[in-house]
Amino acid sequence: MKNPFDNPVYWLDSRTRVRERRLWVLAAFFLAVPLAISLLLLVTLVKPDDSPFPGIGMMIAGVAIYSHGALLALLSALGAAQRISQERERRTLPALVNSPLEARRIADGKLLGAWRFTAWLACLTLPFLAVATLWGGLSAGRLLAAWALNLAAAFATASLALGLSGLFGRSLSAYLATGAALFLWCAVVPVVALIAFQSSMAGSVSEAIGLSFIAYHLPLAPQVWLFTGGFDGQPFGWVVFPVALGTWTVIAVLGRALAVRGLRREVY
Repeated sequence: MKNPFDNPVYWLDSRTRVRERRLWVLAAFFLAVPLAISLLLLVTLVKPDDSPFPGIGMMIAGVAIYSHGALLALLSALGAAQRISQERERRTLPALVNSPLEARRIADGKLLGAWRFTAWLACLTLPFLAVATLWGGLSAGRLLAAWALNLAAAFATASLALGLSGLFGRSLSAYLATGAALFLWCAVVPVVALIAFQSSMAGSVSEAIGLSFIAYHLPLAPQVWLFTGGFDGQPFGWVVFPVALGTWTVIAVLGRALAVRGLRREVY
């Protein structure tokens, strides 16, 4: 089996990303968001005897996981949405698809190149998680599990965006399609499913099962489960993990398949 990182497209994309001098602005923004909120918590939730509020560690952990989880899912999608369409705009796609590399290898290289940048940004949250653990937040194991789930959700959104990039000829069209797909997944589908389920709700067990398929597939659903200790004892709350990870896997596979199909359609 070939090493997925032994891919010339992956390394070319990585070198291109490293040469972008203004990426530090994005990293600074990624650090500034939890830092500003954490400082605000310290200022507002300190007791008169200068001892921190007991729940401040939990709050800092929530800021680091939820805010950065949402940012990772969004930025990873935006970072992958122009990977193939931009090659068309630069007229470099003919050389790429006519190279000895197969379409799937090209798609894998593009996807891993986009996701590597996402993983680098995710590492910037680790110091906040360490501070949250020291100040009485969740255990290190739970925080690292939530952090890994953020990366998994970001990988799914990046794969979806890459697939849309392979279908559309312009980066702007790919960006708009990606935004529409994320809105459909994270807003429209849960609302429509909830309305449909409430009209046929038949009891507590069916309610728990129905909610699992309405909200548990969302990018931050398993992380919420970890923070609330199982949704405060809700029956069948553990279903969040197979539902979420299964949904993300399907989205990632479909996104990659769309990207490969888009590359194979290019004939020169």
